[in-house]
Amino acid sequence: MSTIAEVAKEAGVSVATVSRVINKNGTVSAETQQKVYAAIAKFDYHPNVWGRSLRRRESRMLLILVPNISNPYYSNIVRGIEDTVRRNRYNSMLCITDMDKRRAGEYFDLLSSGRADGAILMDTTKDDKEIPQLAKNFPIVQCCEYCGDESVGHVSIDNFKAAYEVVRFLCSIGHRRIGFVGSTNQFISTWQRCLGYEKALTENGMPVDGRYIAHADDDYNFPSGMRAARQLLSQPDRPTAIFCISDVIALAAIRAAGELNLRVPEDLTVVGFDDVEYATMFKPMLTTVSQPCYMLGKNSCEMLLEQINGAPARSVFLEHKIILRDSSVSYTGE
Repeated sequence: MSTIAEVAKEAGVSVATVSRVINKNGTVSAETQQKVYAAIAKFDYHPNVWGRSLRRRESRMLLILVPNISNPYYSNIVRGIEDTVRRNRYNSMLCITDMDKRRAGEYFDLLSSGRADGAILMDTTKDDKEIPQLAKNFPIVQCCEYCGDESVGHVSIDNFKAAYEVVRFLCSIGHRRIGFVGSTNQFISTWQRCLGYEKALTENGMPVDGRYIAHADDDYNFPSGMRAARQLLSQPDRPTAIFCISDVIALAAIRAAGELNLRVPEDLTVVGFDDVEYATMFKPMLTTVSQPCYMLGKNSCEMLLEQINGAPARSVFLEHKIILRDSSVSYTGE
């Protein structure tokens, strides 16, 4: 195995100069850099990243906390994070919390012990009081979900605006009985999407009717989505459209409608949220709010690395899109 000393000798420079070139620290002339890179290539030299990290008291490990891995929504976000992690020569640990604070605390211990340099959180609840305290001591970025404390950086979309636009669209194509399937979790996105739904109804002269609101479980699982949809669709004066806060729930609503002999979109319009891959795998293809999941992950990782390098926390909202597909049509009924 080649050594840094051999590289330095071949390039005709000191070991310190080779180190500066590798770490991009200090000023080294372009000519000298070329000599060093040529020597590195000749000897196929690979720096000892772990040893260097220990000397700097860095772990070069980033934590990715997700509530679960059953929801396909998280897959592209994690991919965006992972690609950015590798590009910056870091490592990552995927930490599944199941919304268990004790389990999350065990992962946070890795920060306290120096075995991780920072964390990306996707399971923060809107009233979480612990995360702002944690963020005072460690680099933290919240992705998608975030607490109400603006001092903690986050990257997300405008969930209120997205939900408002969806329901306003449903009103514009003739619906007057619009159902909403939310969740029992305490995510800020759940709360904001409900507020957007309510505001759009109110502005279009329709009451917010509790009969047309149901809730799936906190992890948006398919069976609970079916149960919530059946609750809405079994009423004599059922909704003619249902807005669901996740695509998994929306696909469950389509399944529940079929079991009740309701056709989508002829008898019922269904709209989801997220634009996961499954949204186009079945007929009817799902009308939904598309989130830039890969970019949510990429941005959150870049923001975390900024903090690790001394930059202050910041927050970013990315753009969403409403994707119209088969599960929504104009409605002319009463």
